[in-house]
This record gives sequence, structure tokens and C-alpha cells, in this order.
Amino acid sequence: MSSFRLPPLAATTPWSAGINLAGALAVAYGLWRGAPHFAPWVVVAVAAGLVAWVAHTLLATRWGARAGEASAPPSAVASRTSPDGRVLGAALLAVMVIAGALTAVPTQGLGVALLVVAVLVVTSDPASSPLVWGVVVLAGALGIAVGTVLALVGLGGSGEVNVLGLLAVIAGLVLSVVAGFGRRAQRVLLAERERASAEALRAQVAAHRIAIARDLHDVLAHSLGGLVVQLDAVEALLDAGDTERAAARVAAARGLAVEGLGEAREAVRALREPESERGSGSADPVAAAAVETRIRPLIAAEQGVRLDVAGVAHPVSGALAEALVRTVQEGLSNARKHAPGAAVRVGLVWHPDRVECTIENPVSATPTQDGALAATGGGYGLRGVRERFAVLGGTVQAGVVPGVATAVGSAPENDADRFVLRAEAPA
Repeated sequence: MSSFRLPPLAATTPWSAGINLAGALAVAYGLWRGAPHFAPWVVVAVAAGLVAWVAHTLLATRWGARAGEASAPPSAVASRTSPDGRVLGAALLAVMVIAGALTAVPTQGLGVALLVVAVLVVTSDPASSPLVWGVVVLAGALGIAVGTVLALVGLGGSGEVNVLGLLAVIAGLVLSVVAGFGRRAQRVLLAERERASAEALRAQVAAHRIAIARDLHDVLAHSLGGLVVQLDAVEALLDAGDTERAAARVAAARGLAVEGLGEAREAVRALREPESERGSGSADPVAAAAVETRIRPLIAAEQGVRLDVAGVAHPVSGALAEALVRTVQEGLSNARKHAPGAAVRVGLVWHPDRVECTIENPVSATPTQDGALAATGGGYGLRGVRERFAVLGGTVQAGVVPGVATAVGSAPENDADRFVLRAEAPA
């Protein structure tokens, strides 16, 4: 059941305020011309309604300017109107309704302008509850009836009622309600569009944050994981007294750190700058050789990793090229965490209509994973790979395959289970 709430004080734009003031001036001129033919109470009532009309217009215009949201839907500003503003706005509208309804027939339709404007204001605002605009419309109808009776008994001036004029007044009330509801529907639609735009903007911001997190995860997981492996090797070499090889490992670790920082900066820059500013968008085709050029250093930095390429290579989109590189990074990082020292095979298959990337490593019956390094995983890497390929219309599969080696160009070498990460997308 709808609760009764005061009619809100909706913000009015300067253009709308000018139209309202022009209408009030026209009614005032009509009142001045017809005042000798009207009863004194009619003149006072119309004058009071005009004052209320002008005051309401100025108050709504001032509120809208003070809110600083002249371009926003009136209901958005009205919802934040102060209680005093609502009370004053409701009182002014009530004066307009009563004065306009009572004087509509005695003034031969002149006073109906006050009623029409008040009804339009209330019925067109989405913040007005059905109970509010129902009371306003009912009060207007009853006021017209009372004004008609007063005119018939001679208290309205001439003592005559023009039937066509009465019908015109009733039609004016009905049309104001219809027009108000039409405008109300437009405002609701505008508010819905603005809410949808705001939701889309929030979704875009969230997607942007996810993309940054995904890229930084891929870069840091690969670089920092490689650093851990290199530093472990340095520690072992130092314990063995092999300082020369330990120094070489430290240099390799430094190279990984520098490379990781560079990739992190590139990831953030690519996500923050528009395509037009970067000069080469993700939609630009990338040569297959460029993709392999980015993948081979990742493999060269690892021990026991093999790259197998098959098929006729062809250019792919920048987004797919990036997804392939990040997939290899994620696969190598997983192998480093859960199967340190195991042989890893990376397969890149160029199909005529798609590209397939596979990373696999054996799964030992007695896992020898680096506990500290493995504990750093949270499943975000595989999730990021799936998100990348889902956007491209591709698929990702990850899991243990029993006893079959699936690397490109290879045959089963033993019956050991293998963890396989396979991603493919149209190209």
C-alpha cells in the first residue's frame, strides 16, 4: 500500500522557468482584463494562485541551481530536497490546485491554467506516489464541481455556466493528467538509461581493474617465480663453493628482475593509454614470428623446457598474441611450482582457422613441489587464462591426463600422468 508523501520539489531548468513565468504573466493579464466581470473572491483566488505559481517556479529554479544538477532528471534532485523545501513546495502546489479548480468555471477557463500546471508538476514527477497524484487529481475534480455550483448560484460573477466551457475545463484536467503521465514515463526512461550508463561505467572500471590485476599477476608470477629458482640455485652453488656459476646465476636473476619490471610497466601502460595514443592497437595483426620471438626467451630461461611448433604459421590479432604469451608464462610458472626440475613441453600448433597452445609436465606419484613457492598460488593465473581466451571466443582446458604425452610432434615416452594446460582460439 502506498504511503502518503509530500509532493517533491523538482528542480526546474531556466528554460522551463521562463515558460512558466510567461504563462503566469498571460494569466495575470487575462485576470486584469476580466476582473470587473468576476466576483471579488474569484479575483483574490486567481491572484493567490498566480503568486503561488511564480513562487513555486522561482523556488524550484533556485533549488535546481543550488543542487548543481540542472541536467539531471528532476526526480534525482527532488529525492534530495530538504523537508522544508518539500513542505513549501507542497503548500504552493495546494494553493494552485484549489485556486485553479474553484475559479476554472467562474473565469470561463482562465483559472484552469493554475490547475493544469499543478497537476502536470505532480503527475510528471516519478517521485510522486500514486496516492499523492490521486489526491491532487481528485481535489481538482471536486474543486471544479464546487466552482461550477458557485457559478450557478451567482456567487461566481455572471450566474451562468457555459456547458462547452465546463467541458473544456474537464478536458483540460484530463489532458493534464495524460500529459503528466507521458512526461513521467519519459523521465523514468531517462533515469533508467542513466542508471544503465552508470552500471556500464562501473562494469568497465571493474573490467579495467581485473585486466590490470591479471596482467600484473602473469608478469610477477613468472618473474618472481624465476627469481626464486635462480636464487635457490645460487644458494646451492655457493654451498658447493662454485662462485663463478653462482655469479652467473645472480646475473640471470637480475635479468629476470629487469625484464619483469619492464613487462609490468608495459602492461600498465597498455591498459591505461588509449589505443590511438599507443600507436598500435590490439586489433592490429601480429606476425607469427613475433609471437614465437616472445615465447622463445621464456623457454630459454628455464631448464628442461622444449618448444614444438607445427602447422603453417600466420598472423594473429594482438589480443590473441598476448594471450598465447601469457598462457606460456602461466604454464611454466605452474610447472616451476608443482614439478620443479621436471621436463616441460610447450606446443604451438598453427591451424588454418585457429591457434592451439599446450603446456605439459609429468606429475610424479610422490610430488616434489617447492612448498614455499607452491603456496603462493591462488588459482588466479588459470582463471586469467580462461578470461583471456573467453573474450576471444576460445576455450581452455587444464587438468591431469593419465599416461599420454600430448606435446606436438611427440610420442608417449612412459605411462606417467601429465598435467596439461591447453588453450585454443580462432585466428
